[in-house]
Amino acid sequence: MFWTIGEYRFDANANRLSGHNGEVLLEPKASALLTYFCEHPGRNINRDELLEAVWHGQVVSDNTINRVIVLLRKALGDEDKARRYIATVPKVGYRLIADVAVAERPAASSEIIRPRAATNESNRGLLMALGLVLLSTVGLVYWGTIAPSTVQVRSITPLSRLPTTQSNAAVAKDGQALLYTASDGEYDRIFYVSETGSEPQPVSASGGDADFATWSHDGSFIVYQFFDGERCEFHRVTRAQFADKPYEVVYECVPGSYSELSLAPDDSTLYFLERSAPTAPYAAFAMSLEQGSKRRLSQPVASGYGNHYLDVHPQRGTLLLLSDHRPGKTSAFELDPASDSFTLLRTFAYSLDSAIWSHRDGFIVHPSRHPSYQLLESPIGRGESRVVVSDSRRISSPRRLPPADAGDHDYLFTSYLFNRDIDTTQNLNVDINSAVMDYLPAISRSGQQLAFVSKRSGYSQIWIKDFASGRLFALDPPDRGRRFLDLDWSADDGQLLANTNAGVLVYSLADSPRLIHNVAFSLPAYAVGWVDSQTLSLSHFENGRWRAYQHKLTTGEKVSLGERWAFSLNGPDQQILIDQSLVAFREGAPLSPLKNCASPVWRYQLRWRIDGEDIYCHANDGFADLLRFDRKMRSTRLPNAVDRFEFFSARSGQLATTRVASSHSDIMRTRNASG
Repeated sequence: MFWTIGEYRFDANANRLSGHNGEVLLEPKASALLTYFCEHPGRNINRDELLEAVWHGQVVSDNTINRVIVLLRKALGDEDKARRYIATVPKVGYRLIADVAVAERPAASSEIIRPRAATNESNRGLLMALGLVLLSTVGLVYWGTIAPSTVQVRSITPLSRLPTTQSNAAVAKDGQALLYTASDGEYDRIFYVSETGSEPQPVSASGGDADFATWSHDGSFIVYQFFDGERCEFHRVTRAQFADKPYEVVYECVPGSYSELSLAPDDSTLYFLERSAPTAPYAAFAMSLEQGSKRRLSQPVASGYGNHYLDVHPQRGTLLLLSDHRPGKTSAFELDPASDSFTLLRTFAYSLDSAIWSHRDGFIVHPSRHPSYQLLESPIGRGESRVVVSDSRRISSPRRLPPADAGDHDYLFTSYLFNRDIDTTQNLNVDINSAVMDYLPAISRSGQQLAFVSKRSGYSQIWIKDFASGRLFALDPPDRGRRFLDLDWSADDGQLLANTNAGVLVYSLADSPRLIHNVAFSLPAYAVGWVDSQTLSLSHFENGRWRAYQHKLTTGEKVSLGERWAFSLNGPDQQILIDQSLVAFREGAPLSPLKNCASPVWRYQLRWRIDGEDIYCHANDGFADLLRFDRKMRSTRLPNAVDRFEFFSARSGQLATTRVASSHSDIMRTRNASG
């Protein structure tokens, strides 16, 4: 169907919107919404109707609809307060107010964006740049380094829709039996659904968390990971014994290791990832289920986060392994257990959390660039990606669905939307939270400003709240798709550092805020903080051990603190050095009471905080509690100060913490996704 909408032409079949600035390829959900508006012009349409007609009853939040409305308004240039195309009807919904008519089919065109002719090369370059900016606005460049070559509109339907969050699904070879992870109110459990519409039942052990369930290829048993804070185990349960929930411990894993599990095509070998310590990189292993013997597979050298995701090819038995050996860039490798060798398949210009072998030979399937709203299929080696499916919520954990016949090439994935909010003590109690992710709060040294990261603009930005003036403004990263890991203010509050998965950013906040340093290290940087206004402290994991450094911003010189020290924590009034055994020292003396603190490093963050002469940390016997130590190491316990292991900031006795305000996730499947 073709439409004219005001001064625009809209090809609903190809998701193309063309106007005086060129032609834009819309996200499929935005195209579906615009089509529905065109079919009902001039009529007030409420959100319930949109959910039923466009989202087909899928459970989504108000922010999901808002996001797609924003995309459409940007594509239509309808961002002024006086709307010309899509009007908001207070307490009702929306209305398409532009003139709409069915149009004839236009001449074919292969261009995504066609700028008007320019009079010289300079103008032509400017128009092309503006076109790319517009393209980024609607999500194509944003979702990947290379725009997907073919957008295929495919339907998605929920495999399960429950009031709880569901993730990490797996379907048996019969295409009916489903496993997924969900909370029972106290722990994460593995639930089993025998067929669509049947009642789910827990099949994992009680008294701890379970996750990463996988089916055997013959469908006779499952294997999952179980952990209760002290124990880490792989459990095997036969399908015939699901009702009784007995289990066999097939492996005692290293506590702090969380791994996808995959079985060889003959179900004799279990493949998994493990790390030697909670802060060490992941590596891939194989274990014989019959003999219980384990061996380390031939693989790339593990550094940083390590080799962190794997998937077994259902026919060949080779492994797809993801490795982040370069910060912010993920490489995909093929591991061949039979020949004990590995081959580089492809390196992405961004980081990936997961990827699987495609149903089509020579391709892999993975979520798009963070935050992921698309599932992409990328060829091995070089070449453009294509879109398998787009969703209005974020996508993670793809799995292949067993083919019902040779023509079926469908997938399932977790569709989710998490909202984190920032809580502050009374003196900082300001309205800063949005309907999406607001996290990583950092109170300035003076206590007069709060920095945090938010996805309210559709991607991660740093936001600054000035309490004195009430001003709230954003700092843009140099590129979209970065994951922010930590924020820290300089001693004079004149600079703010942000550790990201692609390097360290330093912003000057004097006069006109701007990015002044973009530091990319060859290894991921952990526990990044300030020593002084021109020097950073950071740590790398190198050759099986931690190494603490100081990095000079002006010269780029990086100086080791010596092999003894793993991390350093600096403040204007004290410096704490942490050795390889994670014992803390100040002025050469051990700080023994800090043994009651949880590990100082969690993921990339140094989770201990200095506030003047005080030290804050998570309690090792209750991760929701904080411990505060004064100069004489006398401790005060702050019960339930944070959500479990969530980020916190402390300044002048004031706290800013993060909590999960809401979370929604469903297991979705694609339909009619033929290769």
